[in-house]
Amino acid sequence: MKLKTSVYHLLILAICSSVFSGCQLYQSAKFSYANATSTHKWLSNKHTTEIPFTMISELIIVPVSINGSEPLNFVFDSGAAATVILESDNTRMITLNSESQLAISGAGESFQSIANVVPKMNVTLGDIQLIDQTIIHLPISSVPFFKDSNAVFFDGVIGYNFLKRFAIKIDHDSKIITLSEENDFTNMEIENDVNWQQLPISVEGGVSYISVNAQLTDPIATPLKLMIDTGFSGTFQITQNKHKKSVEPYYPTRIQGLNGYSSIHVANSKSLSLGRYSKKDVPVLYNMSTNKDVENSELLGNQYLKHFNVIFDYRSEQLFIKPNQYFEQPILMDRSGLRLMPHKLGAMVNDVALQTGSDKIGLKKGDIITRYNGKKVTTANLAGLTFALTSSAQKVSLCWVSNSNNLCDELPLASRLQAVQ
Repeated sequence: MKLKTSVYHLLILAICSSVFSGCQLYQSAKFSYANATSTHKWLSNKHTTEIPFTMISELIIVPVSINGSEPLNFVFDSGAAATVILESDNTRMITLNSESQLAISGAGESFQSIANVVPKMNVTLGDIQLIDQTIIHLPISSVPFFKDSNAVFFDGVIGYNFLKRFAIKIDHDSKIITLSEENDFTNMEIENDVNWQQLPISVEGGVSYISVNAQLTDPIATPLKLMIDTGFSGTFQITQNKHKKSVEPYYPTRIQGLNGYSSIHVANSKSLSLGRYSKKDVPVLYNMSTNKDVENSELLGNQYLKHFNVIFDYRSEQLFIKPNQYFEQPILMDRSGLRLMPHKLGAMVNDVALQTGSDKIGLKKGDIITRYNGKKVTTANLAGLTFALTSSAQKVSLCWVSNSNNLCDELPLASRLQAVQ
C-alpha cells in the first residue's frame, strides 16, 4: 500500500510506501477499496462548509470528530493519501477496534513502525461526514519522535481520501478552509479577481504534484515536479541524487522519521517560482538519504505555500493560487542549531546541532524551553520563538527545564551556512 510521507518541521511524520506480500497485500487492497467506495453526507442543507484553522509550526490544524467524539486537532494534509489517527491523550478515549496491522516504512533506516488498520469509522469535518472509513492508527510506540504524550500536539492527519471529494479553498488571510461540492464554486471564487492564477496539477496514487521552477545554483532555473504537501512544514525538499551537487554554502541537519534518521543539507536557493509568482532566497532541503522511498519524495511544503491563498480542484486537476498578506515576508534560515517540537510545557528540543550556540550553552535533546526574551512559550506563540531563532539578532534569552532543573542563558545566534569543501 502506498501512503505518503508527511513532514513535521525537519522530521517526516505519517507514512510512506511499503512493499507487501501475502496477507499484507490483501489488507492493502481491502483498505484501498473500502475507502474508495465509502460515502459521505452533508449535515446541513448547504453543500459548502467553512472550517476555521490554526497554524502550529507551519502546519494547518483543523477540528475533526471521530465517531461523534469531541473535536480533535488534525493536520490538514494535502500530501497524505489516507486519514491517520495518533495515540494521544485525546484519542485514547475513542474506541478503535483494529482488524489488522501493517508494517510501514518512512524516512530513516533503523526502526520498524507498526500501524493498526481500523475499519468503519465516521470522520466529520465541518458539515461533512465521511461514513465507514478505514483509517490508520499509529500507537505512540510507533512514532519515535514523540517522547511522551505531552509532546503529541495533534491527534491525527486528514488526507486525500477525504479531500478529493470537494473543491477546497485555503484562505490564510481569514484562517478559513472552505470545502464545497457546488459545481460552480471555483468559478465564483476566482471571477473578477485577476490575481488568481490557474495551474495544472496531476493526481497520482492519492497525492497531487505540480511543476515549479527553482533557481538552485545555475543561472538557469531548474524545473521540478513536486508533491503539493500542506503536511510538510518546510519550504521545498529535493533529493541530492537527482540534482547536481550544490556548490552553495549549506548546513547539515537530519530528519527523524518513523524508521530512524536521514541526513539533510539546507542551502539557499536564489528563487522558487510557482506559476508567475516568485519568492527570492528560499531555503531548499537536499535529502541525502539512500532510502528509496525518500528518494522518490520531492515536496513543496507549507512554509512556502502559506504565502498564497489556494484553491484545490481535484476533479479538474487544477490549482489556483493568489498571493496573500504574508507573500512579501521573507523565509529565514535557522541561526540557533535547535530543532524544536511543540510541547504542553513549552517547546521540546528534538535535536541540537554540534558547534552551534545551542550546543555551547548546554541545551540538549529532551529539554523543554519555557521562555524566550521574557515571554512564556506556548503552542499558540511558538511561531514567535521560531522567528526569534531565525532573526538577525545577536542573541536570544532562553529559559528551559533540563532533568527537572530550571536554567536560563543567552543563546548566541549566527549563520549556520558553511562553505562546501
